[in-house]
Amino acid sequence: MRAGHGLLLLALIVFAGILVWDFDGAGDGNDSTTPAKKANPGKRPPAPAAPKVPLPKGDWAGSARCQECHPAIYERWSKTAHAQTLQTFSKDAVAKPFDGDRFVARDIEHVLGPGAKMTGEGPGGDDATFDVDMIIGVRRVQMFTTNFSRGRIQVLPVFLEVPDKRWFDYTDFIFGTPPDFEVPPDSYYSWYGPHRNFNSRCGRCHITDYHINYDPDEASYQTKWTERAVSCESCHGPAAEHVRIWHRGGAKDNAIVNPAKLSVEQSNQNCGFCHAEALMVDPGFRPGKNLFDFVDVAGLEDTTHTYPDGRAKELIHSLIPSMQSRCGPMSCTKCHDPHGSGLPGDVWKPLSDDATCTQCHETIGQDIEAHTHHPAASTGSRCISCHMPQLVIEGGHGKVFDHTISIPSVKNSQDFGLPNACATCHLLEDPGFEEEPFQRWYPNAEKNNHRVALAQTIAAARAKRPDAQPRLVELLKHRNPVYRAGAAFLLERYEHDLRPQLRDPQTMVRRAAIPGVALRHPEALLPLLTEKSTVLRRAAALALATKWIRKPFDYIGQKPKIRAQVRAVLEQCTELRNDHAELWRVLASIYDWDKETEKAATARARYVKLTEPG
Repeated sequence: MRAGHGLLLLALIVFAGILVWDFDGAGDGNDSTTPAKKANPGKRPPAPAAPKVPLPKGDWAGSARCQECHPAIYERWSKTAHAQTLQTFSKDAVAKPFDGDRFVARDIEHVLGPGAKMTGEGPGGDDATFDVDMIIGVRRVQMFTTNFSRGRIQVLPVFLEVPDKRWFDYTDFIFGTPPDFEVPPDSYYSWYGPHRNFNSRCGRCHITDYHINYDPDEASYQTKWTERAVSCESCHGPAAEHVRIWHRGGAKDNAIVNPAKLSVEQSNQNCGFCHAEALMVDPGFRPGKNLFDFVDVAGLEDTTHTYPDGRAKELIHSLIPSMQSRCGPMSCTKCHDPHGSGLPGDVWKPLSDDATCTQCHETIGQDIEAHTHHPAASTGSRCISCHMPQLVIEGGHGKVFDHTISIPSVKNSQDFGLPNACATCHLLEDPGFEEEPFQRWYPNAEKNNHRVALAQTIAAARAKRPDAQPRLVELLKHRNPVYRAGAAFLLERYEHDLRPQLRDPQTMVRRAAIPGVALRHPEALLPLLTEKSTVLRRAAALALATKWIRKPFDYIGQKPKIRAQVRAVLEQCTELRNDHAELWRVLASIYDWDKETEKAATARARYVKLTEPG
């Protein structure tokens, strides 16, 4: 698993696919219509009246300026989880009153309230009371933040499971840990430590125009943003120039991105900026750009977040699962209304309506019982029941629909203990009950299900079995980039030449090949040091600097010109994200090699400040 992944980002709230707008440029005059009925598609809105407030300066406008021309869309959006993903604490915003409830976890007593207060273990292991400032989330889980010195925003230790109105401990949420699991005071995983810092780990997916503004010498933050929401500009890009153009008379402009005009791949990457388990290495992503140049995305190599068949084991969000689906290419907005439908997940149609699927699978829709072997009106005949079952995540505190949209496999359940759709519904049946009817109804399903072979290959590779290598090599030829990338990552542990994968058209595959290439052909990574992709430049520089941890500086230590190149790339990366501890750790060693003692000491001190609490 790549460095930096295994830590959950706290972008846990939004379950719908992110925002693709249905109009051209500024709008198409349909703001007052419902999602199902659009009027005058070619008519453009009139130029707005003189603004009540000055026109925006800079790049970002804020969604309130969008509301001036698009009031109906704004109204729908304002009720979505995107709009409410981060709220100031109030009794109306929290799903259960903070009225003095007592909650004990890991032998630590917490008191919720009264009011915007939470009492529990703090720095040094002493009991303390903390002010609650913000609420993260609205539908599934709510988390709470408090403010510390030096601008640090920390996520408090008690979360709320919204559907059941139940408090639970953050370690259970992250690790699925037993009740007696201990986190020593003042450790990395303490809730007031780096692992639970909102500024560096959470804000980018809950806020528009987010700037961390970390000072590595003072270990302080001056975090700034435009709007506490996944707002219009999160998906259309900065809109201030668009607003200025229309207020100055109105004309068709290209000042914002219309996601409806993007390719399916670009549109889904727009959603994936938040809906992927990823390490952001470059904050410069904008709608329409290649996401994989800016964020280092976790995939099949990640044993924490994915089952060996590629489905979600933990909250990996929907991008990587949906990229594996054989439905499509299909955009997120095929099923989800980006402006808000009022239905769960902001889907266009109720979950009980199979029309989204049967518009392509017409034959199945004509005789649903022949396909499902369940009564037509029953839950067992709904497409999502079998092909998008809910998967349990977050230590049992959450569920997500399986966005691989795949075929159930009883064999994978038997061989690897993976969840399957049958057992999801038939909770009271004995394990294995489904094998006989499944084989009788679908005699060729397991043989034709590619996820059976995938699970066998990935499970064998994760166990480092020798027989996995030829299977991984074969997987490198797969048309799906998620599978090619997973195979390339896992082949690092085998003797295989991955240099051809550095020429793969997909950035995620090229990035996945870097660790294996660094071990055997490090010189092949040199061209990547001048790549436009920050993800590739950073990964290549770190791999050359450490040879993936195994033989530090054995390669670049004896090559000062290459060391200078690597150093320059890593220093550039700290200008983009100076809150990444790994960069400072590696740079400290490079400065040691270059006999720059003062710089090495500074880099090492910056590393330490990013890895210890307080």
